[in-house]
Amino acid sequence: MRILIVDDEIELLELLRLSLEESGWFIDTASDVSEAKSYLDAFHYQAIILDRTFHGIDQSLQLITYAKQKNPQQPILLLSALSSVDDKVEGFEMGADDYLEKPFDIKELRARIISLSRRFSPKILTIEAFEIDPSSQSIRKEGTQISLSKNEHALFFYLLSRGTVASRDEIMDALYDNPQNITPNAIDELVARLRKKLSPTLIKTIKTRGYVIEI
Repeated sequence: MRILIVDDEIELLELLRLSLEESGWFIDTASDVSEAKSYLDAFHYQAIILDRTFHGIDQSLQLITYAKQKNPQQPILLLSALSSVDDKVEGFEMGADDYLEKPFDIKELRARIISLSRRFSPKILTIEAFEIDPSSQSIRKEGTQISLSKNEHALFFYLLSRGTVASRDEIMDALYDNPQNITPNAIDELVARLRKKLSPTLIKTIKTRGYVIEI
């Protein structure tokens, strides 16, 4: 699962990133609306976690509108110190799908994210002979679950969630904490192992650009 967190509190962003990465999720962070839009242009997200105010100005509507125009089914959770009933109603009227007051417990945030992803994820995808459950991130063929290594699993669901061509550099940034220590050949080898375990045609190579899983 890939998640975008947008907040102008840099320390909170880093804390949330570290905490949520422990769940095995890919976390991108942005500290302003412009940076967040650039991420939305590049990636598909299972959830967006968005603060309502940036430097005292409520800019959440702008970003919610942008995200929903790109993907009407984009799950968005608003974080805010604004906690009155009217504040929450206003957040939902803007297009948010959930609302969590600050301060909050990271366990509750994690549970809210999982709940949102389940609400908006397709139940089962069928690609070639494989049945894929995006919510549980499982892969089955003829009723038998396919076992993948951690990196194979991460690569498969990264490409699946992205929905567009991913370059080797983008894959390295998404899968590894220290991508500078990974070579492009390592990505090619990882793709080759996945193809051997799943199907030679499931992950397609787009010449000079990278890899894609076409849904």
